[in-house]
Amino acid sequence: MNTAKLNRSIALPGLLALLGLLAPGLTGCGDERGATVPDVAAVDDYEAMDMDKAYGGLTYSDESPAFGDAELDALALEDQGAASEDPLQHDAEVRALEAAALGGDDPAAPPPPVITALRLTWGQLDGAPEDIREEVQGLDWSGVLRVDRGVVVVRRVILFERPRDHLVRPRPDRRTVAWVSHTGPHFDGLIVEIIEPAAPADSMTAGTPPPNLLHLVTPQIALDIPVADLAGFDATRPVDELGNALRLEGHRVTNEDLCPKGFLGGVWRADRDATTVEGGIFKGRWVGLWGQLHGFVRGRYGLDSSGERVFFGKYIDQRGRCRGLLAGTWLAADENGRGRFHGEWHNEAATVEGVLGGDYVQIRGRPGGFFSGRWSMLCDEEAVESIP
Repeated sequence: MNTAKLNRSIALPGLLALLGLLAPGLTGCGDERGATVPDVAAVDDYEAMDMDKAYGGLTYSDESPAFGDAELDALALEDQGAASEDPLQHDAEVRALEAAALGGDDPAAPPPPVITALRLTWGQLDGAPEDIREEVQGLDWSGVLRVDRGVVVVRRVILFERPRDHLVRPRPDRRTVAWVSHTGPHFDGLIVEIIEPAAPADSMTAGTPPPNLLHLVTPQIALDIPVADLAGFDATRPVDELGNALRLEGHRVTNEDLCPKGFLGGVWRADRDATTVEGGIFKGRWVGLWGQLHGFVRGRYGLDSSGERVFFGKYIDQRGRCRGLLAGTWLAADENGRGRFHGEWHNEAATVEGVLGGDYVQIRGRPGGFFSGRWSMLCDEEAVESIP
């Protein structure tokens, strides 16, 4: 992307530092306890952004919660029922492994476990928010996820319509998760934590152990992926001509007190009158590694006067407080309507806080469209470099 252009045209705030390990309400750039939302919300016009101006003309100002947008309000309500019921979240062995993985850099300590956060979504990923609860028979995505070594913990369910959609209990074993899921004009998903203990010291005498594989099977698709490759994984796998697909995104989990990261996603929708000019809106959720809702993003993508594909937006927390302005570039979609985006966010002092990037889908003739990706603060170089 054009970094020089970004540096000329950006200004944003630090992203929030929360993961499953952080208390809600803290950002990567400071403590926001006791902060209040001003009585007067912003007057930024998201329908009339100027793609030649810094941030499209957006200002570093507060907004109404969820931007006062009914679709984003609906997503926030859905998030309230997303907590996982996996009993392994409170398991003593799991907590001990987590503590060992994030406990420090003592060179005399044995090799620590490695933890990966993996977000999976499946179904019609470009479904509109108003279709989330449309009652249809749906496509059966019931499946199984398993690793050869380690523990899998379900940290979040995404848009499950309980009780029909549910995790299978009791768990088959600590390495395996099974679920029942049906999707209509929308999608379901999971966020899982994969904990891989270090190989025993005496295993070296028997040679290098085989790669630890993740095995994923649904009626539509079967995948075998090395667990080591999941950190930075960013892929969409179409399964039919109707728009159904499987998407996988991963992050290596580090000490989130020091360097937060997570996921984002939502609506990527072309303007209805976009016949000769490319452009549209995006809006959606900004979440932590385990899916906790941090806030929302809203903005526009389009062409500037030089023909460069750019996007600008604003990131707010759940109370509407501005947490950053976004700026970046996007690639033209392929013949299947799929493209990529990449950008940065800055704090109010115009300092780069981190990067974001991922995929979008906008298929001509379909009313929906979606974007899905990952974000990371700059302090995790590996995560930053893995974001496309």
